[in-house]
Amino acid sequence: MRAIKFILCGLLLWSLAVGLRAQCPDFMDLNSENVRCYYGMTYNPMLDTGVVAGRHTLITQQGTDFRTNHELPLLPAGETAVIRLGNDLSGAEAESIVYTFTVDPDNSILLIKYAVVLENPNHESPAQPRFIIRMLDENNELLDPCMEYDVTSSDNLPGFQSFGSIQWRPWTNNGFDLSTYAGETVKLQLITYDCSWGAHFGYAYFTASCISNRLSLDSCDGNQVTLSAPAGFESYNWSNGATTETTTFTVQGNSTVNCAISTVTGCLFTLSAIITSQNIPGEDLVLYDTICEGEPYQNNGFDLPPVDHPGINVFHNTYVNLSNCSDDITATLYLYAKQRYFHIYDMACEGNNYDDNGFHFTNLTVGEIVDTNYVTIANDCDSITVLHLTVNSSFTLDNVINGPTEVCSNTSGNYYLANPLGLTSYFWNVPDGVEIVYGQGTSVVQLFFSQTAPNPSHISLTGANGCGNASTPLDVTVHPSYMNIVHDTVCSGETYSQYGFDLGVLNEAGNFVHTRTESSAYGCENVDILLLFVSETPPVSVLADPQELCLGETTELHAAGSQSSVTLLSQLPKVWVGDILCTDNSFVHPQDWPCGKTAMGIVFYVDSTGEHGWAVNLQDEPGTYSWAGNSSPLDDPSLTYYNYGRFALENMDGLTNTFVIRQYGNSEDYPAAYAVDFDQGWYLPAAGQAYHLYAELPRVNISLQLAGGTPFPMNSSWVYWTSTIGSIIKVWVLDNQHGLYSSVMNHPYLVRSVRSF
Repeated sequence: MRAIKFILCGLLLWSLAVGLRAQCPDFMDLNSENVRCYYGMTYNPMLDTGVVAGRHTLITQQGTDFRTNHELPLLPAGETAVIRLGNDLSGAEAESIVYTFTVDPDNSILLIKYAVVLENPNHESPAQPRFIIRMLDENNELLDPCMEYDVTSSDNLPGFQSFGSIQWRPWTNNGFDLSTYAGETVKLQLITYDCSWGAHFGYAYFTASCISNRLSLDSCDGNQVTLSAPAGFESYNWSNGATTETTTFTVQGNSTVNCAISTVTGCLFTLSAIITSQNIPGEDLVLYDTICEGEPYQNNGFDLPPVDHPGINVFHNTYVNLSNCSDDITATLYLYAKQRYFHIYDMACEGNNYDDNGFHFTNLTVGEIVDTNYVTIANDCDSITVLHLTVNSSFTLDNVINGPTEVCSNTSGNYYLANPLGLTSYFWNVPDGVEIVYGQGTSVVQLFFSQTAPNPSHISLTGANGCGNASTPLDVTVHPSYMNIVHDTVCSGETYSQYGFDLGVLNEAGNFVHTRTESSAYGCENVDILLLFVSETPPVSVLADPQELCLGETTELHAAGSQSSVTLLSQLPKVWVGDILCTDNSFVHPQDWPCGKTAMGIVFYVDSTGEHGWAVNLQDEPGTYSWAGNSSPLDDPSLTYYNYGRFALENMDGLTNTFVIRQYGNSEDYPAAYAVDFDQGWYLPAAGQAYHLYAELPRVNISLQLAGGTPFPMNSSWVYWTSTIGSIIKVWVLDNQHGLYSSVMNHPYLVRSVRSF
């Protein structure tokens, strides 16, 4: 053992710097700069960044979780606030929160309290709802295999209770001792997943705090000392044989006692105290020493197990003075562990040879290989290279990929294995132009074939470990279909013959949607959609000079045509597209904003009177929603099934649609229709209304930005529900990349409500 004289000054400066910058985060503040919230789908929980109401939720009021038959309290004992990550809505959603902070040497135990609620649909394991807690380094690598809690819903989960199909874990304490990472930046990551098939949910509650990694003195009477370890860990093993959080030692003279503590995930760390009848120093001790990585340390009153973390490790001892029963003194040891183990992690495939990193193996068989190379260094720590070689089985696909072999572009299809192999993860290979909607990593996937999908599109499946080859790809013939949208303007009384449309004389002013559809031999639709604004032709065609008059002067107006007339307008039309609808039901032109009023919507359609039309909400409803939780058909005669897009565009009455839908069930049956504030006049737009909105997005977005709303992204994908039904299981949606198409009711999409005025 050698004291490190030459780094004492550096270590002291390091400890001072750590004291200045290390701070435990406020785990309840989701808007802190050190906290990042994510949301997405089960194939990528970090698809988007931001706090989503209902998916990242702060809870401060006590109550019970009804999914657990009201047996799980929302707040654990002693806590006033928790975060709920995820929710009990289905939709193949996933959420994550990442906290980044510097470990404080004085409070280096991260104590996490959590409860989990998972619905168990008995799918394949990769498709099941899931919850993860991880401790990561700055590079997002796991600090230690034991610093991860990963649970997937299934029957008889350890520590879980059941209520019907719900598996739930009561409030549980789990701790990570981060003392060996003192002064380093670490990340706490939590993730929740729904079922990837879109119909079942998973969510969790949690709170966290940073606590001292010291033994504390409870009582002392001169020869008996009662000590306590930090509360909430899985097990305790004191040097006197006790297995409780608190124990009593009978001592004479000097004695070093310790407690080995284990966590739910299997981490193990040891805390020590020195009990002495001699005088202890009058102030805290700071000690420095060095060892080789992997060696135990028994010096300066410390009794430490092998130190496996190279670099600076920080340990504490609590001094208990039997003469006056004080524990005011703490010894802090900065122990520098010189690296001697160099770990290499690699993979290979069965049957191959491995000749790399100084190791040689032939004809590998499936399993794990751990081997070492030693290099002896005189008067220093030996160098030991440890190879962790995973030998994966080669992937062979004995059964075929099932799914449609002929599709129309701009449509979706499901592909799956009739008899899934024993692999835990799969990788679907698709060409550019084919999008994986959901299911990557599982044996069932939904694919969307865009207009750019190649013909044929080769779909194949390989093992995630990369060994071997899949069978012959499934060739999918993609028949062309397209939806071409054209915006144009014409004056009333004129004929229109553009873009393949021949509409004759247009006498009525207003916004009109015209479609022209051709079907291929396979039945794919090629649709041209004309969004035509017919502007009323002014009756006055000639205005005599002068065109500007002074008060009291006269002039002569000329109206062209035998049926024409002259109408003098005292004011412009009352409402225009892009006007801001206020909470007092007045309208403000964008150029007059701000005006001291409160906005609630933006006008995107006005009829020929200039007084009636539709406005869109300033914001999306928070989160994403399925249209119908159970895909139940609606048989009300006032709701028509629109099987083709050209007919769906004719549906303009979203108010009636939403009203009827809400008569059939509750928010669990039809969450999209219940997401809107229907009682205050908002409703799900019909397909035709959604297309009018889509046509006016450039003007609407400008006003949304002015009024403090959320503009519709023009360069990223989004999908919104309409209230127009396509079939017994499908509803029409608006997608800014693929136009209008029908989607199954249990997919999670956005909701942006509209209202009439």
